[in-house]
Amino acid sequence: ARRKIDGLLALARVDRPEGSLLLFWPGAWSIALAAPAGAAPDVHLLALFGIGAFVMRGAGCTINDMWDRDFDAKVKRTRSRPLASGDLNIWPDATLFL
Repeated sequence: ARRKIDGLLALARVDRPEGSLLLFWPGAWSIALAAPAGAAPDVHLLALFGIGAFVMRGAGCTINDMWDRDFDAKVKRTRSRPLASGDLNIWPDATLFL
């Protein structure tokens, strides 16, 4: 069970948060600009956008790995990804993760 959880976390690239931050930043900036002058941005809305950025980035990495698994297995840099290496299967692991 622990190996499967580690594979799912690697599939979502949890260890590399820069993609989530790149998704979150424009939304956070827009929320801040939409706040009334002199007021702090809505913390609940910022949290919602933060969670959404994290989830959508993980889904994007997952679908990319599903589509490219055969190619990834042939490339040195990507052959250790969970779907390319065979640590996870398309069904049910990656599909239910989406």
